Amino acid sequence: MRSSSATTARSRWSAFTLAALVCFMASMLLAAAVYPGGSWTDREATGFSLLRNFWCDLLRAQAINGADNTWGKLFASIGFAALGIGLWPYWWLAAAPLGGRQRRVALCGIFSAACLAAMAYLPSDEQPVLHGVVALGGALTGSIAALICVATRLPGEARLSLRRASGALALSLAALNAALYIYVAYAGGGETLAQPLVQKLATLALLVWMLSSLREARLRARLVSRAAP
Repeated sequence: MRSSSATTARSRWSAFTLAALVCFMASMLLAAAVYPGGSWTDREATGFSLLRNFWCDLLRAQAINGADNTWGKLFASIGFAALGIGLWPYWWLAAAPLGGRQRRVALCGIFSAACLAAMAYLPSDEQPVLHGVVALGGALTGSIAALICVATRLPGEARLSLRRASGALALSLAALNAALYIYVAYAGGGETLAQPLVQKLATLALLVWMLSSLREARLRARLVSRAAP
C-alpha cells in the first residue's frame, strides 16, 4: 500500500513539474513575442533574437533599444517563477532512484531552483550585481546536483542513455555559458554571439534532460510498485 501511495504521489508531482515546464515555455515565447528589441551586440534591433538576446533581457522593464517592455517583463517573470517552482519537486523525483545520494542532490537542486525563481525579482537592469551572483550561485549548485545524477548509472540503464547523454550535454553547455558570462561580465571581455547561442542550446539540453529524467523516475517507480507484495 505504501509503495502504491508513493508511486501515485510521484505521478502527481511529475505532472506538476510537466505543467510548470509548459508554463515556462509558453510564458517565455510570449515574452519573446512582445519584446520590443535591442541586444548587447545590436542595440537598435527590433524584436527578440535567439542569436543575440539573452533570456534575462526579457526581464528588463525597458528593452535595450529603449522601448517599454512591461508586458515582456511580466510574461518572463511568470516563466522564470514557473520553472523555479517546477524544479522543486523535480529534483526529488530525479534523485529518487539514486538511493543514499537522494537528499544531497535534492538539497543542491532546491537551492538552485530558489536562485532561479529569485532571478524573476532581480532583473539585470535593476540589480546587475545581485543578478549575476544569484545566477552563478544557482548554476553552480544545480550543476553539482545534475553531475551526481548524470554520473550515477542506474541498474539496467544504458551507458549512453538519453538521460545521461542529455544531462552531460546540458552540463557542458552550462559550464561554457558560465565561463563566457564571467569573461564578459567580470573580465572585461567583449559581447559576441557565442554566449546567447550557447545559452539557448543549454536550455534545450536542460529541457530534454529534465523530461528524460522524469520518464526514468516514473518507470522505475512503477517497477518498484509492481514488485511490492
